[in-house]
Amino acid sequence: MNNSDSDSGGAFGLSPANSPAEPKTAGQKAAALKARLGKILAASGVKAAEDADSPSHFGFGVNRVDAALRGNADQPGLPRAALHELHAADKSDRSSAAALALLLAQRCRALGSDRKPILWISESGQARRQGRLYPPGLAELGIDPSGIIHVDAPDSIAVLRAAADGIRSPAMGAVIAELSGRKPRGLDLTATRRLSLSAQKSGVLGLLLRCGGDADNPLPTAAFSRWQVAAAPSVPLAANAPGHSVFDISLLRHRSGLYGLSARLEWNRDDQVFREQQQSHERAPYPGAVPALSAGRADHPGTRAA
Repeated sequence: MNNSDSDSGGAFGLSPANSPAEPKTAGQKAAALKARLGKILAASGVKAAEDADSPSHFGFGVNRVDAALRGNADQPGLPRAALHELHAADKSDRSSAAALALLLAQRCRALGSDRKPILWISESGQARRQGRLYPPGLAELGIDPSGIIHVDAPDSIAVLRAAADGIRSPAMGAVIAELSGRKPRGLDLTATRRLSLSAQKSGVLGLLLRCGGDADNPLPTAAFSRWQVAAAPSVPLAANAPGHSVFDISLLRHRSGLYGLSARLEWNRDDQVFREQQQSHERAPYPGAVPALSAGRADHPGTRAA
């Protein structure tokens, strides 16, 4: 019997199911690499750009700083779908740290077209002592007070729970959780990991604002980045008018291993952008750093708190 028409693979003892796989094309290799990169980004808390309707990263708007923050990512700046931590360098720098948190949230939500609200959560006792957000002070920074939802939580555990609920909601543009003291109850690696994972899934920026903690020996958290913020002198404008708000920022931790990045940033409320301030000026700096952001302290009812 003539077997010349039989499958050539059978002559070598190979069935079609066991035949060697064809080499992957360049497109298939790129797709596999993209899928693998997506898994790596998901594990690191960074949301892939194609999963969001707006850019996956946001920044200060300062090329030197944003480029340095690129790390292992393909985008400059910081990931939106992540948790970031801001420490006030001193108790007197609380207003500056709070202002920077709000300005970063403002820049982040400005990337979207729907201008989602910013959720601010603080302990009610701390709010009575330090004061609540002060609308005229927010307006002075160029922030619309009507775009902020302020929640008073009874304690730090409630703050973290409310923050987790807020970050899980895609209706939020950003969530800021303010916690004071060296060791707030409930603040640990597990709680912040939960916040980080929620941010990754929803794409909502999470900011953990800390005042009174030890920046040199901080509590371990799952934050993608950790910053120290201090007030800095501003340069007076024409006619010796108070200058723009200025911040000294220092990067204490970054998921990709960056460390030691620092800058003095000036906020321009009209252009809604940071600019790196030069250290030498012809005129003496004005000591006022940021406008008052809180009011209504228990010790001075109805007055502005610096």
